[in-house]
Amino acid sequence: MDTSSNAREGEIQISVNIEDHNTELETSIQEMIRSFHPIHDDRSIFRAPTRLRTGKIEMYTPRNVSLGPLHHGRKELATMEKQKLGYLQAFLDRKKMSLKDCIEVTEKHKDRARNCYAEELRLTDDEFVKILLVDSCFIIEVIWRAEHNNRTKTDYLSSPELIFDVMTDMILLENQIPLFLLDDLYRIAFKDNKFLELSIKYFSALVPAKDVDKMRSKEPKHFLDLLRTCHIPSTPRPKEAKYIPIRRAEKLNEAGIYFKKGSNDCLLDIKYSKGVLEVPVIRVNDGTEILLRNLVVLEHCLYPFDTYVIDHIHFMDGLIDSSKDVDLLAKNKIIESALSDSSAVAALFNNLAMQCALWSSDYYFNGVSKKLNEYYERPWHSWKATFKRDYCSTPWIIASTVAAIILLVLTFTQTICSLIPLF
Repeated sequence: MDTSSNAREGEIQISVNIEDHNTELETSIQEMIRSFHPIHDDRSIFRAPTRLRTGKIEMYTPRNVSLGPLHHGRKELATMEKQKLGYLQAFLDRKKMSLKDCIEVTEKHKDRARNCYAEELRLTDDEFVKILLVDSCFIIEVIWRAEHNNRTKTDYLSSPELIFDVMTDMILLENQIPLFLLDDLYRIAFKDNKFLELSIKYFSALVPAKDVDKMRSKEPKHFLDLLRTCHIPSTPRPKEAKYIPIRRAEKLNEAGIYFKKGSNDCLLDIKYSKGVLEVPVIRVNDGTEILLRNLVVLEHCLYPFDTYVIDHIHFMDGLIDSSKDVDLLAKNKIIESALSDSSAVAALFNNLAMQCALWSSDYYFNGVSKKLNEYYERPWHSWKATFKRDYCSTPWIIASTVAAIILLVLTFTQTICSLIPLF
């Protein structure tokens, strides 16, 4: 009897223990669910994926100034943290704007701004607002001074090298601040709506001139998105148009295709007509790879079905296989390079294309690629190009060719005349 009672008590105890354990497990999972940071529709600021960061971390990481929360507090950027305070004070003094007003504007946007960052930010609201406020006023002051040429010898950003480095940091995807916050702070401080216009002028070396009202209607998310938006063409993407490989520039040229510098500054405005490929000028410098890599990450994360920049990289990768192709494009004023040699330009596009996959099935340059291949595959075009190159490249060669043809005709005529009496 005692044995049976003890067994039942043991079973009850085990059951209680299991229930307690399950309750603890349920509570633990509920806490995990509550801590989950949901993906928000406003997200537009991302960290570069590990696959792209590996070996190229410097392409996505600020070297002089952190903007926003993702790189805030890094020791190597401490010098600029102190300089930001001077820029903040200058901003407040210039417009007689109170710090309280700036805080209220930033506070108003804090929740929406937090949702713009794809990862969970482990910052209190006060910490987050402080970072946004200081960094936003710094950015506005930098752009205002550039527009009004208001730099002095005591200005920390007085050297061209440092100005370029800070501008480069301002286009990194991980270093962005939502444009709606910058625009609102500027509008309240300066009583006008020109911040987007000033921003486009500030980055004028990186973007074509654009209609500001059209840019505003597209509502770019931040500076990097603004640069991408400025290059988006008005022509819609083709539907279900797969990627088509093309021959490199030197081979196309040998087949009779001529290269012409495009009249439009938009990188994507590549046109082909009657044996002429028109390509807008591509200016390559120390910041080009940084810009392209960050645009690639932006498209992968935010625009996976509108990969205009990635399509352009793959098209250029098709045109460029070696330094000879770069030299040919440079000769036709399509590439303007500040890099050490042509091989570096070729390596830039080749390496980028290998690392950024074509996700979209709507390849923007499908039509141009198809026409180039059709022209290349007709032997007559190649024969005509070879004849022009070998016999009509200079006035002297043309004269010699004409003389040779005349001599051949005369010789043939003389031979015929000499044979006539024999019949």
